[in-house]
Amino acid sequence: MKVFAGILIVLFLLILLIFALPFLIDLNKYQDQYRPVIEDALNRKITLKNIRLTIWPRIGVRVNGFTVLDDPNFSSAPFASLTSLDVGVKLMPLLSKRVEIEEITLRDPIITVIKNQVGIMNISTLGPRSPAKPKEMVPTEPTGGPLRALALLAVDQLSITGGKLTYRDLSRAKPSEYSVDDMHLEVKSVRMGAMPTLRLTATVQPYHFPVGVHGRFGPLAETADIKSFDFQIKTGKSTTLNLTGSAVGGKLDMTASAPLISTADLPVTVALTKAVEIKDLHLTAHANYPPKHGVPPLELADVKDLGLTIALGNSAIQVKGTLLGGHARVNADAPSINSDDVPVALPLKKPVEVKNLQLMADMQGQEVRLSNLSFQLFNGQVKSQGGATVGVRPLPFNGKVSVQSLQLGPALEAVGPDKVTVSGTAAANLSVQGRGFTKDDLRRALEGTGNFAIKDGKIEGINLLQEALAVLRAVGISQDTVKATVFSTVEGDLGVQQGIIKIQRLLADSRDYQTTATGTVGFDKTLDLRANVNLSEALSRKIAGLSPAAKVAFAKGRMSIPLIISGTAQSPSFSLDSRAIGGRVQEQVKEQVQGAVDDVLKGKKSPKDLQKQGEDLLKGIFGR
Repeated sequence: MKVFAGILIVLFLLILLIFALPFLIDLNKYQDQYRPVIEDALNRKITLKNIRLTIWPRIGVRVNGFTVLDDPNFSSAPFASLTSLDVGVKLMPLLSKRVEIEEITLRDPIITVIKNQVGIMNISTLGPRSPAKPKEMVPTEPTGGPLRALALLAVDQLSITGGKLTYRDLSRAKPSEYSVDDMHLEVKSVRMGAMPTLRLTATVQPYHFPVGVHGRFGPLAETADIKSFDFQIKTGKSTTLNLTGSAVGGKLDMTASAPLISTADLPVTVALTKAVEIKDLHLTAHANYPPKHGVPPLELADVKDLGLTIALGNSAIQVKGTLLGGHARVNADAPSINSDDVPVALPLKKPVEVKNLQLMADMQGQEVRLSNLSFQLFNGQVKSQGGATVGVRPLPFNGKVSVQSLQLGPALEAVGPDKVTVSGTAAANLSVQGRGFTKDDLRRALEGTGNFAIKDGKIEGINLLQEALAVLRAVGISQDTVKATVFSTVEGDLGVQQGIIKIQRLLADSRDYQTTATGTVGFDKTLDLRANVNLSEALSRKIAGLSPAAKVAFAKGRMSIPLIISGTAQSPSFSLDSRAIGGRVQEQVKEQVQGAVDDVLKGKKSPKDLQKQGEDLLKGIFGR
């Protein structure tokens, strides 16, 4: 019994001694030995508060208050810091005088990455450095980087809890800052030749955007090669992106797929009235890594196959494309798109349906080319093509639009004009060029030419013949009181410049009259037109017999009423062009006076007859 009690006492003392070891062994006295080694390895000054042995929950070492100072050329604040660093070792190998790390845990690490005004990052000066020219801060090529460090660790589990990574960009005119908060990382089976598994959760700020990563990669080697990786990335509430591939010998081959990506999960505010969903995304890409400095974005990778579906409510657009050698090509098609499904506010009074949408576009360098955009709209066909140069402000562009067999009535009903509408079958061709798409840009730089034609239509809200006779004050003429102008053809040529549409030639044919016009229409719908309403011979004779005053508008046997059309396209106003009328009166008087003078000179009439004929002429012209 005494022997048993003695053994218990020895065991108790031994356990007590083991738990007392952290207090009996002071590892801080070795700081002067290992601090210079760490500082040389990091090329940074470091500080730490305390280092001691740990017994529970496992045997190891705990470092408290570890701080890595930043390069003084970037900041005087810490580059990295953590509350504690725990390194746990396995017991059995330790009894055999072998150290095998079981787990490394970093608690509350804070890392700050800075890009300075000239575009150099503080991590570029991290690591062993030759002593020459330290102020130049020239980045060195990595020789395996973090993956090589992981491979050499040989640890069962590496954990980060409560971490924060901050990125501060000072190279822009307006400095910006982003951070990854609440970072929890767990990497298991970190050893040479193994396939580590990784699990990461974090929140991206300032967007409050949750991110999760889960997957495996490897096998780990001393180089940066990854023969295989398979990751699942979750963002927001519903987006899951799957990445598989390899990265060997500076060549990255990757396949990406996602069943659903929603704009509701994007970390930035998008000016959309409703969410847009991207479904069935898949792409196959090949790239060199690390990317070379100064390589254009389109040349960073080749995408051999890209496919996705853009879901807009009940409408869907199928997209396919490639990116090869810096040349991107995209094709899109949709059987039908309803304006109610479009995620932006449109100035429409009624829903509009676009059918059989076809799009072909490509981009190389800064040049974007729309080789074809076609669709059916209001029973008509619309085709266009154009180009633009990106990276230039304001953006320069050019384009051509062709419209055939479009029904104007339903089109204008959808837009919803207040007073004046036009129906008929329209065709048009327009070529434009400009810089920028704001209202001011379009007024200042938009230029173009075009032509249009409308067949078998009606202008409701205006009876052009009534307006013409009203300004002429032709009394006794009975016309339809219906506010409409029926025409067989309206066609013309136009030009666009500095916010004004110049009507170079307009011709409108109706049963009883023909109208020609020139002038301008502003982008604000203001009108400044000069028109001539030329009546048929039969209607001209009828009006002349009923209203002598109308004779002032006669020219070559037909009435030609000159009008000035002003106001706006929705509220036009009509007035008589008195200057044109005055010219016609002068022509009439000149012709008849010249004839009478000739008769007097030939002896056919006396001077008194000439006086009497002049009086009758004036009475005939002015009706009195």
